[in-house]
Amino acid sequence: MKYRVIHVTGGVRNTISGVQSFIKNHIKTDDEEFEYMVGESNGDSHFPFNKYLDEKGIKRIVFPSLKVSNMMRYGRECREFYENNRTDVLHVHNPITAFIHNYYAKKNGVSVRIYHNHSSQFSDTILKSIRNRLLVFLALRNATHRVSCGELAGIKIFGNKSFQIVPNAIDINKYKFSPKYRKEIREEFHLGEHQKVVGMIGILNRFKNQNFLIELAKKLPEVTFLFVGEGPDRMLLEENSRELTNVIFTGKREDAYKFYSAFDIFAFPSLYEGFPMVLIEAQCSGVNIIMNETIDSATQVVNNICTALPLDKTKWIDYIKKVQIKDKDRDFDGRLIAFDINQNINVLKELYLKGLME
Repeated sequence: MKYRVIHVTGGVRNTISGVQSFIKNHIKTDDEEFEYMVGESNGDSHFPFNKYLDEKGIKRIVFPSLKVSNMMRYGRECREFYENNRTDVLHVHNPITAFIHNYYAKKNGVSVRIYHNHSSQFSDTILKSIRNRLLVFLALRNATHRVSCGELAGIKIFGNKSFQIVPNAIDINKYKFSPKYRKEIREEFHLGEHQKVVGMIGILNRFKNQNFLIELAKKLPEVTFLFVGEGPDRMLLEENSRELTNVIFTGKREDAYKFYSAFDIFAFPSLYEGFPMVLIEAQCSGVNIIMNETIDSATQVVNNICTALPLDKTKWIDYIKKVQIKDKDRDFDGRLIAFDINQNINVLKELYLKGLME
């Protein structure tokens, strides 16, 4: 009989979040020891994350949407789930509902209850940070394991309490530099072979801070800025760059991994992060990287291609101007093997098994 694991995330939208990518990457449908389920909030089946789960035959447990008006209903359905479904491991990734899941999981004999932190901040606003700080405190009262995506994020959320780092992981071979991908993407967007391209991949929203790069684009008309992804701020960003001919929005792409090879610089001015995997993906491609200095320095695995700077426009512009175009083979650094998905799946399974044996 297989052990049953439920991963719990928040709301599902038209883009796959970093948390959902983690869940997707760490579920093996042919696992001989574990059977996986995913709890998500009111996500339609046509959204990419849910579509993937359905196609792979991974059971989805649909909880109510995350609204204050739904909290009583959410709690009731959560209680009913744990009363009626054998569950061995709860792995919850969402701070808003973690305390509800941990409470009912403990009450119904779930022996491993993991709270997994993926961010270095409680939220992006003061009021939400206060709320989430309280909710995380309540969640940890019934958690058996504290897990974080990185050291900085773990210290920020867990304080002086012990925690285990489980790095996010990827199929590293997928992101290695490819001359074929470079040519394919540049031809699609009519970019010359020696045109300098600054790129960013991620959801278009305020805390990812794409607007900072648009301000740089206004000062660097000879450089192309390429934004890969979709998000709530797209219209605002497009309006701010309406008169610029050197800014391109690709929208949602299923082949985002190809763009790293097409970039000359990967720019990441995020206001806050946990352990963003796009930085590991970019390093696998060997592209030069510029990032906000507040992001966990542990993300800088390949030091010689990573540059962390404050969000000072003059300094970023100077960096972009000086970087040389690397359009030929780029070396892959062996230290990145630590983030290979096959290795990290086993790390997570060992955590589950150890907890089940205690």
